[in-house]
Amino acid sequence: MASGGSATGEPVEPVAHPKRAHYLISLGMGATVGFVAAFGESFYAPLAFPVLIFSQALFSIVVAVAVAPLVEEPAKSLGLLLLKEEEKLTFEIADWTVLGALSGIGFGFMENVVYALGVLGYGVNVSLTLFLMRGLLTAPLHGITATLTGFGIGLWQKSGNARLLLIPLIAAMVIHGSFNLLASII
Repeated sequence: MASGGSATGEPVEPVAHPKRAHYLISLGMGATVGFVAAFGESFYAPLAFPVLIFSQALFSIVVAVAVAPLVEEPAKSLGLLLLKEEEKLTFEIADWTVLGALSGIGFGFMENVVYALGVLGYGVNVSLTLFLMRGLLTAPLHGITATLTGFGIGLWQKSGNARLLLIPLIAAMVIHGSFNLLASII
């Protein structure tokens, strides 16, 4: 039984702070989802398939700006949802926020590793440059947006109202999509 639940599955008292394992679960689940997302266009690009009818150039922008944020933002926080719903853990909102940040950092790191390895054929310099540039730009983006989602999970857990997760999650999607649009334009 998880440390935050009773024998009936109902939350008892809030856990003062997450344990080391909770931080590792958040980071690890974020990294796992980041690994899958790095190969994700083959999974979620078909959602933008109707755009191909009009423009092949527009297709990649629609995938990056609309589809990727809609898929990646909820997926980044799967570890947090497992802790909340399956383990019945109760933390303070700030703790959920930190767990969200770790999930996003794990996601961004692993996504960057996969992309850097994908261009290794062009040389180590290209691979390392891509890894460092994405590390400076996209890893913080994923950390920030997953922080918002973690905050939303904390609001949901504190209030019991799952709708309170939607506003931070939608804000994370808009931030992610805006970043990808800017990157596509530049």
